[in-house]
Amino acid sequence: MGTSSIYNGPKDKNPLLPEGFEDEYDPDHQDNNDDDQELAEPILEFPWQAAKKSMSQFINDKSKNKGRIARNYVRALGGANNAAKSAKAARSSTIQLGRFLSDVITEGIEKTLSKLEIEFRGKSVESLFSELVNVIAGDSNSKEDIAAKNASMEALSELYNFLEQNEMDIRKLESMDENFIDKVMEIFVNSYLIERLLKDLQSRFEKYAEDISTAITKENEVKEYITESVAVTLNQVRFNNLDYRNKNIDKIVEGIYRDCYEVLEAYI
Repeated sequence: MGTSSIYNGPKDKNPLLPEGFEDEYDPDHQDNNDDDQELAEPILEFPWQAAKKSMSQFINDKSKNKGRIARNYVRALGGANNAAKSAKAARSSTIQLGRFLSDVITEGIEKTLSKLEIEFRGKSVESLFSELVNVIAGDSNSKEDIAAKNASMEALSELYNFLEQNEMDIRKLESMDENFIDKVMEIFVNSYLIERLLKDLQSRFEKYAEDISTAITKENEVKEYITESVAVTLNQVRFNNLDYRNKNIDKIVEGIYRDCYEVLEAYI
């Protein structure tokens, strides 16, 4: 794939590092086919280079180790705790989505949309959902904002599928049960974790994937790994029971993201 004007993603704060350092720096000091050997200590000094190198090796089929990609990426974000703290757009959007779903059940769709200043009557479901995405995710001024917005679209797609099975009557959202609400929230969090990682490491696909088909295949493998890794953690959260207007809700949501990032970072 083309390499012109590629954004190389976040970098380690060392002005002495040469351009393209992550392509030459091998934190593993190992045969590229040995997926089980532990990473060497330099990863702590150059975490972003280690994360990018792991992804590059995976795309080049020099490594099949998806767990190393996730672990190195979380370390590059500063560890699970810092990764959760810096996920500001994700936390905000999680709360907004949770409030929307909760209000629809308790107050009805029309009143909920009115509170969000979204005109209800005479609009298609597609139009309403388009406005909802902007309310839930807000502006897209950074890669993290975009990751949150993409995750919002994934979550709303699940709501759209629900309406397709219910005559496209948006009032049917008022009949959502607890399990479905939990599922929608899980989709958002999981999608965000995926989107954020792929956005930060996207340059590896642009630089090393031979073609679009290869890039898509590799992306899907990473997505599947993250989804399977955090599934148990997310299944334990009762999103439907959270009070999204509680003054401490941001800390609660931050804890959910921290738990997920801890799982990804814990790969050995």
